[in-house]
Amino acid sequence: MLASKDQIKADRLRMNNPYAHLDEEGGLSALLPESRLGSGHNPYASLNNGDNSDEVWPVLDMSAQPDAVVSKPAAEAIHPLQRGHQNPYALIQQDEQPPVLIFPDMPADQQGHIALQQVAKAARQLAHSTYIERDSLWPEGVPDEPVQLLNPEKAFYLLGYAYHEVDTLGEIEPGVDVAGIIDKDKKEVFISRRYPVAVRNFTAAHELGHAIMHQQSGLHRDKPIDGSAGGQRDSIEKEADYFAACFLMPEKLVRAIFAQRFPDEVLNHEVLRDLLNRKSDKKTEKQLKTTRGLARALAGLDSINGHAVPSLAEYFKVSVEAMAIRLEQLGLVPEY
Repeated sequence: MLASKDQIKADRLRMNNPYAHLDEEGGLSALLPESRLGSGHNPYASLNNGDNSDEVWPVLDMSAQPDAVVSKPAAEAIHPLQRGHQNPYALIQQDEQPPVLIFPDMPADQQGHIALQQVAKAARQLAHSTYIERDSLWPEGVPDEPVQLLNPEKAFYLLGYAYHEVDTLGEIEPGVDVAGIIDKDKKEVFISRRYPVAVRNFTAAHELGHAIMHQQSGLHRDKPIDGSAGGQRDSIEKEADYFAACFLMPEKLVRAIFAQRFPDEVLNHEVLRDLLNRKSDKKTEKQLKTTRGLARALAGLDSINGHAVPSLAEYFKVSVEAMAIRLEQLGLVPEY
């Protein structure tokens, strides 16, 4: 049974639920989807087509829906700063507790490593959930730009964590300040203001990865992270880095913005050379001939024909190196 616009409006008013008739992609659906709220209860099951008949709304195929579910936590598990959160589903279940996003444990191999596909999937699930809850997360107005919804602070809120930015977190080693701390037992995260926005953003998203994927207890301290780290690092740190990259720079959005900035007709040697090395500098030309060098140039380009433009790195609020690595991961770096 398809619903008219008036029926959709009536359903939303009756249920006090502004998300009624939104599909799994966030678009408008004339079908009334089944809600998955952890307990298995479907608050929409008793709804009919508005004429008091016994007809039941068709159930939308939720096979593409993220595995993470909204579940009622124990009262003591809710951080005091999160209590009282406006939950659009609360009126349906007569439940005063806010929704907390619960992620299932991720399968790991014999060495304890989580597959990159699973890491990327978890990041997509979190971004999707942030989008679905955008009206309650931004009660004063949802940002216009999709990239602004990729906000680690708001995502932590969905996970039931209190988020704090503080002036300093002390030193992790002589001369190196702590950039981030996550306390999974108390469900709190702290980010130091001593670092640039790109570092704070990536560090916070890195901590999101720890919160979702890793089971360590107590305090976990991290050095400043901008997504450029490589070499010999623990697997859980690499997994958290990859999670941060996937959350802050989602594949679909990166591909869309990259295509706008660099359409196919730009991605040839002559145009790229004119765009990235107009002065024919030999050192620059040598760098552009390497995949990473060209990726850095594309990620950091902030001027076109003398006009200032936000670079891809600036748009996604990450470092040039993190953006360059992501372009490589997605196979977007052209031949030069």
